[in-house]
Amino acid sequence: MLNPIISYRKSSLVYVFSWIFVGLLHFVILFFFFDINLIISISDAFIYSGMLAAFGIGIWYIVRYLAFDDESYHLILIDHLVTGGIIILMWLFGGYFILTNLFSANEFYTDFLEKSLAWRFVYGILLYSVIVMVYYLINYYKNYQQKIIEQTLLKQTLQESELNLLKSQINPHFLFNSLNSINSLIITEPERAREMILELSDFLRYTVRNNENEKVSLQDEMDNIRKYLDIEKIRFGSRLVLEDDIEEGCQQMLLPNMILQPIFENAIKHGVNESTDAVTISTRCFVENGELRIFIGNNFTPGNLSRKGKGIGLENIRKRLMLIFKRHDLLNIVKYRDIFEVQITIPQHP
Repeated sequence: MLNPIISYRKSSLVYVFSWIFVGLLHFVILFFFFDINLIISISDAFIYSGMLAAFGIGIWYIVRYLAFDDESYHLILIDHLVTGGIIILMWLFGGYFILTNLFSANEFYTDFLEKSLAWRFVYGILLYSVIVMVYYLINYYKNYQQKIIEQTLLKQTLQESELNLLKSQINPHFLFNSLNSINSLIITEPERAREMILELSDFLRYTVRNNENEKVSLQDEMDNIRKYLDIEKIRFGSRLVLEDDIEEGCQQMLLPNMILQPIFENAIKHGVNESTDAVTISTRCFVENGELRIFIGNNFTPGNLSRKGKGIGLENIRKRLMLIFKRHDLLNIVKYRDIFEVQITIPQHP
């Protein structure tokens, strides 16, 4: 980590003005309380404060070396006592040597300077301690910020990985069913099998093209869903009936891509596939309180829903909505009489 004093202009200004303030206090004490000559008071304050300010820049590297992560507290304390004592002695006698040479003719001041070495040493230790504590606080704050950034990036990476995993679980399941259907049609109805392959190709092309885009418009998503349903209509014919009621304002609203496909797949699997009668899959979309509301329902033969599968589809949707929008109330399942309905809410704000 770079020295915060010399690396950032704002920190440098704060550091300089802090030492100017310390120097002024030093001057005021000498001039007003000890009746030291004006020039000598200014020189004493400037030399001692300036030297310690210069040493203070180097103290940063000592703090970085004596990190709490590497050693126990009592060892760090001992190290600072030794290091701080050496630095303060260098500061103390360095200033003493300069000032006694500058004002050797003033016996009153040189005598005062010699007698004040003890309290100057204590004063220097206190300032050293303040500098060290400030540096440790800066170090802690920088490390804390870095950890937050790393945790955020890790969380984002995990979220993206989980979203990709959830999406990747959909396609193999659908492909398995579609290829089985094509296989059964190749011999008996080759034209229908060919038509189904073309529809499947268009469907997969959309999936690959939008794989990296987390959100798409409802219109694009429904266009792709219709390709999927066209494939299934080849399989089931008149047993599959579709009804759409989509408000005009919904078309350009955004939703996670491939979020609806598992719902229609469930409707086919548990509704059309399990019934000898016609099954109607209805899709209603409208805007409520600025959010996109999508209701997808189908009639079913009572008793068929009791046979549980792995539940990958709806559980994937629930997890994806939670990961993207951080809400647990965006998917609801409603069963009444012989209707099974999935209700999804898609927030439109970030």
